[in-house]
Amino acid sequence: MKPLEAGAPADWVEAIIRDYQDTLTGGLYEAIYALDAPQVEQLMCAQARTCVAAFLNVSALRAPLPLEDFLTAIRTAGPSQIDIRRDGDTIMWTERHRGECVCPFVRRKVVRLAPPLCVCGAHWVRTLFDQVTHTTVDVDIVETVAHGAPDCTFRIRLTDTPS
Repeated sequence: MKPLEAGAPADWVEAIIRDYQDTLTGGLYEAIYALDAPQVEQLMCAQARTCVAAFLNVSALRAPLPLEDFLTAIRTAGPSQIDIRRDGDTIMWTERHRGECVCPFVRRKVVRLAPPLCVCGAHWVRTLFDQVTHTTVDVDIVETVAHGAPDCTFRIRLTDTPS
């Protein structure tokens, strides 16, 4: 951390704490990236649940919503535009990122963008469906920014829809 300059803001202690937390978080993610796939899956699932809860607290998206209302609302409710194409029980969900990851940790340069982080994105989508629409879905990663694509696309299969 750089030494404080004269006239530095009074919240310098908060900045030190934030840097400390970011360093710890970055180190944890590097360790997660080194784990085997089942362990990454488990950790990213837990992270996605926490992230969705935080997202729902700050977004205009309200739960519960019927599936079709959710699919309309989510197109512009989050940090990126989402294109949705539905064919029966299959939904192609493309988040328009223009080559940049939407994860706040990546945007703030707390963690580096790596393919294991996309597992969190898939769980985020699955958890969002569950929390908002009470619909169970399977989510597959089709392509992501971490894999070199300009956007992130997920294939969603509805496995259980509320009556």
